[in-house]
Amino acid sequence: MQPYTRYCSHALITMCLLPVLLSGGCRKFSNDPAPMPPTGTLHFRFVHMYDGTRLALDSLGWTDSFGNIFEINELQYFISDIRLHLHDGGAYQIGSQDGIHYVDARIPESHQWYPVDRIPPATYDSVTFTFGLNAVKNQSNRFPDPPERDMFWPEVLGGGYHYMKLNSRWRNDTILGLQPFMMHLGIGQIYDPVQPDSIVAYVQNYFSVRLENTFFTIGAGQLKTLVLTMHLDRWFNGPPNPLNLASLPQGIMQNQPLMHQVCQNGRGAFSGKLE
Repeated sequence: MQPYTRYCSHALITMCLLPVLLSGGCRKFSNDPAPMPPTGTLHFRFVHMYDGTRLALDSLGWTDSFGNIFEINELQYFISDIRLHLHDGGAYQIGSQDGIHYVDARIPESHQWYPVDRIPPATYDSVTFTFGLNAVKNQSNRFPDPPERDMFWPEVLGGGYHYMKLNSRWRNDTILGLQPFMMHLGIGQIYDPVQPDSIVAYVQNYFSVRLENTFFTIGAGQLKTLVLTMHLDRWFNGPPNPLNLASLPQGIMQNQPLMHQVCQNGRGAFSGKLE
C-alpha cells in the first residue's frame, strides 16, 4: 500500500471513531443526577411509657389502679408480621429478618429497626402487627444466639419462645421487701380437671394489634419513621382488666385465664405515629 493510501485509511478510521470516543467520554463524566429509587424505606423506633412518663427500669414509683407501688426490672418482647394496609384491601408485609424484631428495654440498639424492605410508593391507611410470634414462626431452636435464644418457652409448656417477659417487683406492706410479679406471655395450657398436672391442649396467645391514626403516604426515595409506643400502664390497668398486684400470684405462666386477661389488655397497649 502506498504511503498516501495508508494515511488516508488511518485518517478515515480516526474520523469514524472520533464521534464514538467523544460520546463515550461524555457519558463517563456526566453530572446528571442518579435516578430516584422507585421505592421508599420505613424505619421503626420503639418507645416505652408508663402513664405518659418514659419508662425508667428499677425505679420504684409506678402505681397500678389499686394503689400498689412497683418497679419494672425487665422488658423483652417480639413483634412480627408488620403490615401496611391499602385502602383497596391490599397490604404490604415487612419481610426483613423473617418479619420478626426483638426489643429489649436494656439494649438501646434494639429500639431501632431498619428493615431493608423496599416499600412500594402508595398511601397507606393503617398499620397492623402481631404481638409475639404466630404458630408457624414460633418454633423451638429458631434463634441459636442470645438474646433472642434466652426467650425460650419450656417445651413441656408448648415450646417456642416467650412473646414477652415483663418482670416487676411490688411493695407488699405485709412482708419485708419487694414481692415479684412476672408477666410472661407465651403459649398457654389447658389442664385436665381430673388430673391437674396433665395438659390436654395448648392455646396460642399471640394477638394482632391495629395502630390507630397511622395514615401516611410514602414516595419514591422517601424515608419514613414509625414511632411505635408501648404504654405499659395498660398491661396492668387495662381496659378491660385492671390487675391488682396484691391479689395475683407471682407469675402468670401456666395460668391461661390470667394470661388471656393480660392479652386482652395488651391489645390496647400500643400507639403509633409517623415522623
